[in-house]
Amino acid sequence: MFKGLYTATSGMMASERKQQYLTNNLSNAETPGFKQDVAALRSFPEYLLKERNTNTSQANSSVGTLQTGVYTQEGIPSFTSGALKETGKVTDMALVDEGLPVDEETGKKGLLLFGVQLDDNSIRYTRNGNFTVNEDGFLTTSEGYRVVNEQLQPIQLAGESFSMENGTIIEEGGNQQNLWIGYTGDPEQLTQEGHGVFAWSGEENAAPQNVETTNFNQFSVKQGFLEGSNVDMTTTMTDMLNTYRLYEANQRVLQTYDQSIDKAVNDIGRVY
Repeated sequence: MFKGLYTATSGMMASERKQQYLTNNLSNAETPGFKQDVAALRSFPEYLLKERNTNTSQANSSVGTLQTGVYTQEGIPSFTSGALKETGKVTDMALVDEGLPVDEETGKKGLLLFGVQLDDNSIRYTRNGNFTVNEDGFLTTSEGYRVVNEQLQPIQLAGESFSMENGTIIEEGGNQQNLWIGYTGDPEQLTQEGHGVFAWSGEENAAPQNVETTNFNQFSVKQGFLEGSNVDMTTTMTDMLNTYRLYEANQRVLQTYDQSIDKAVNDIGRVY
C-alpha cells in the first residue's frame, strides 16, 4: 500500500516540474529567438513480482511487474525555427537556415547560432538577434553580452549606421567585420543557461564551428528582422491544463490511500 503513496507522489512532483517548463515557455513566447523546453519524463525502475509456492514446479513463477512512479528528467530544447518579424531596426538580425542539410554523422538537421562573449570572456551561443550598440561602441545582446566576429573577438562599431550583407557588417567608412556564425550538426548538445544563451555540453572538439569552415551556403542573415520564439501559445496552454489535471488525479489517488490507511489503523486494527 505504501508503494502506492510513493507512486502517486512522484506523479505529482513530475507534473509540477513539467508545469514549470511550460510556464517558462509561455512567459517567453514573445522573446526573440527563444527555444521552448520539452519536458522529458522517465519511469523509475520496475519491480518484478514472483509467486512463492511450495510446489517446486511453480516456485518463484513471475506474476507481473510493479510500477514505482515517474520523474521529470530534464527539459530538452526544441530547435525548430520561429517565424520572422520585420522590425526595420538596423541592429536587429535573424538567421535563416531552413535550407541546412541533415548532418551525416548525427542524422539530425543542423543549426546556426550567433556567438557572444560573457563577462568572463567565455563564449556562448544564441539565436536572439535583438542586438544594440552600447556606449562603448560594442555590438551587444539585450543582456549586455558582446557579439563576436570570426576571430571570436567583440565587434566594435562607430555607431548604428551600417549595412550588412549575409553576415558581413559594412560601415560607412568602408570598414568591414564578419559576424561569427557557428554551425552544429548536433543541437541537442546545447544547454539553455537563461537570457537566451546556450552553452555547449558535448565534447569540446565537436562544439559549434564557424560556418566559414563548412561546405554549404544554404543560409542568410537578414538585417532589420527578428526570429520569434517557437512557442505555440495555444498548444502550451492546453498542455498546462492537461498537466494540472494529471496533478489533480494523482492528488486524489493520494487522498484515497490516506483514507484507506486511516481506516486500517483506526477501524480494522481496533482491538475489542
